[in-house]
Amino acid sequence: MPGRAERAWIVAWTVLAVVLAARATSRPDRRGVLLDHLEFGRRLWTGADVHAPWRSDPDAPERPLHAPYPPSFGLLTGPFAAIDAVLGLRAARLAWVLLQLGCLVWIARLLRRLLAARPALAPPRWHLLWFLTALLSARFLLRDLHGGGGNLVNLALCLAAFADAEQGRARRAGLWLGVSLATKPTQVWLLPVLLVLGRWRAVGWALGAGGACVLGTLALQQFDVTSWQRWAAGSWGLATQSDAFAAPALGFPPFEWMNQSLRCALARWLGTVPPEFAARVAWGVVPGLGLPLPAVAWITRLASGLLLGAVLWRGWRSRAAPAARLHAFAAALVLSVLLGPLSWKAHHVALVPVLLLLVHRAVVAGRRRTWWLLAGWVLCCQLGGDLVGDAADEWGNSLYVVTAWDLLLLGAALALAGSAAHEHGDAAGRGERGEFVRQ
Repeated sequence: MPGRAERAWIVAWTVLAVVLAARATSRPDRRGVLLDHLEFGRRLWTGADVHAPWRSDPDAPERPLHAPYPPSFGLLTGPFAAIDAVLGLRAARLAWVLLQLGCLVWIARLLRRLLAARPALAPPRWHLLWFLTALLSARFLLRDLHGGGGNLVNLALCLAAFADAEQGRARRAGLWLGVSLATKPTQVWLLPVLLVLGRWRAVGWALGAGGACVLGTLALQQFDVTSWQRWAAGSWGLATQSDAFAAPALGFPPFEWMNQSLRCALARWLGTVPPEFAARVAWGVVPGLGLPLPAVAWITRLASGLLLGAVLWRGWRSRAAPAARLHAFAAALVLSVLLGPLSWKAHHVALVPVLLLLVHRAVVAGRRRTWWLLAGWVLCCQLGGDLVGDAADEWGNSLYVVTAWDLLLLGAALALAGSAAHEHGDAAGRGERGEFVRQ
């Protein structure tokens, strides 16, 4: 039976969940990303063109529906479209936010289990650690919960895949990850990281599960591959175009300051900001270095490759140490935010695991420098437009403050993985020396 403190925390989390659910269902009926989700799912399950032009916001221009999403995303949203058709939009909103909140609870349970399985990280005050982590990621959690995003769903599936892979359940791990990648492939960089961690069977099952989702989608679309070809061509074009400021092909999202990907950050600081984008920042834009487009593109590819190589190298060196593997996996989630061509604020819920690990280091290990790091993160990244005003928020976006902190958090995760691997090696060495002495 939970103690008094445990019950108090459970009551507090329940009240907060009710408030968040009420907040998400109070949006105007005919606005919001969730309407796009419902239409996308309806189109897939009725055999229509999922990416055909659409306008959920009456004040916005018509554009291709969810162009960056693969057709298989409709496998997730189709049931909620059915709820909308039978019970109405408010019921569909409630069902969706309950899914998001359920995934947030799932994420918390998975992280608690992953920490508890590692003696060096076992949390003595779990609810305090989770409360501080939620505060540190509140801006991104609220954006995903209120905007109707699926990023919490994506993170929960990926964490479940890692947790099951760690326990040797490769088939179930692969199923979780395969569904995640099929519905929203933002975490594709987890595949090579899991390979270097030695989880090749889970990767194989993930590819098989993802392929099954693709085949299911094709069956619903009467094996018309047009939507898949369009999505693949648009995704490749967006990821490889030299000019991050140029309008993408096939209706993919154009450049926005709130896209905090590494690609956009390097284009802004190394190249030249076009006047039409500079004019959107009321406080003015500091000029970039003005390098030519080919040079910016080459540096971006080199930087992306170096970051990926650093995470893979650290993952390889961490494969024998359980605590280090968790830190390496958290680093891979940060990498997914940096290397994705589209990195909106809601995508940053992927930082929850690394923030929890840093909170653990600050609270349990009592590391003062980690407290300063987290304080800087709050001041720089958690004060959104609601607190500082839209002009200040957009100015911060134009400086790519969040991207800079993503790099800092990636470095912190890699450093913690290295430290954990080193401590594991020392402990193993002491054990071997002790066994030799006893013999």
